Amino acid sequence: MLKQSLLLVTTLLTLSSSVLAADERWFEVEIYLFERQGTPFEEMVKNPANINKRAPIDMITPLFSTDITGASLGLEGCSAQEWIDDANRCDQQLKSNQVSHPSRIPMTVAASTPQYAKVGQSTVLLAQSQAQFGDIIKKLNRESGHRGLLHMTWQQSMLPRHLATPVRLFAGEDFSGRYDPDGMSISQQITPSEIPEFNFELGLNPTTTPAPLWQLDGKINIYLNHYLYVETALTLREEGTKVLPAQTTDGLPAHNAEAKVPYLFKIWMAQNRRVKSDEIHYFDHPNMGIILQIRKMTHPSEISADTLKQMGVTLDTTSPTPATDSLEQAGNTAHQTLSY
Repeated sequence: MLKQSLLLVTTLLTLSSSVLAADERWFEVEIYLFERQGTPFEEMVKNPANINKRAPIDMITPLFSTDITGASLGLEGCSAQEWIDDANRCDQQLKSNQVSHPSRIPMTVAASTPQYAKVGQSTVLLAQSQAQFGDIIKKLNRESGHRGLLHMTWQQSMLPRHLATPVRLFAGEDFSGRYDPDGMSISQQITPSEIPEFNFELGLNPTTTPAPLWQLDGKINIYLNHYLYVETALTLREEGTKVLPAQTTDGLPAHNAEAKVPYLFKIWMAQNRRVKSDEIHYFDHPNMGIILQIRKMTHPSEISADTLKQMGVTLDTTSPTPATDSLEQAGNTAHQTLSY
């Protein structure tokens, strides 16, 4: 009797997950972020964003970062899908290994071939051929002071805010070679003489790669609460100069003296807005802008193989497809058992 009860509970939980996945609403998201050059900016001391604190999904890192330690040991790092499914584990792996980052992220971030989401996935990066902002970007490029930072298109299931997972966005130049996280120029800092120290685990003079300081960095959270909502928490870094107390050669503050030094300013863009699907929305800011569209799409469980082939999506034939009758029977049983 106990085994039958456990089997029934397990079956109901499995069916519940299947039904909930089938009931999820999927959308296609396209975003274009750009910088307004030449506009005066003012740094804010504290980030005003109050965004979801959940670890974000990262679709960019697996495309451009190289695990040097793993490569030297013949190990494989996280795949693009593993980054989406378990970002925390992959992030810890990056932190524990020596990772090489490019000095600049290309403006266009896209999959190499057309993609389409599958039931059970949360977010899928699409190819450039699946984007629709080409004409808009060309028009903006003709404007003076405009510089594109990031263009991405992806598909995701929309969930309530307390369940939604933000998407991390970063682009542009990596400033970590010239500035520290506080914005101070590394060349202006006084460092002690280098004394070789032996680390019995890493050897003589181990080198650590500083974390990247991307020109644009942050996250966007899109969630469904009867309506679609978009909240942003983005940081734009801009090079400039700042007047600070001057220092003597030994690093002590000089008496009644100031100096203008290179400085990396932080500019935040924090907004939360209700949007409509299929409409093109513009998020304005004195120093940057966002063009965003959230398009309706066919649910992954309902799109046909012929349609996917016409889109150029490579079909996965490695896993068997469950019989249609079995899926329908399972769905009907679950609907009869569960209440909404």
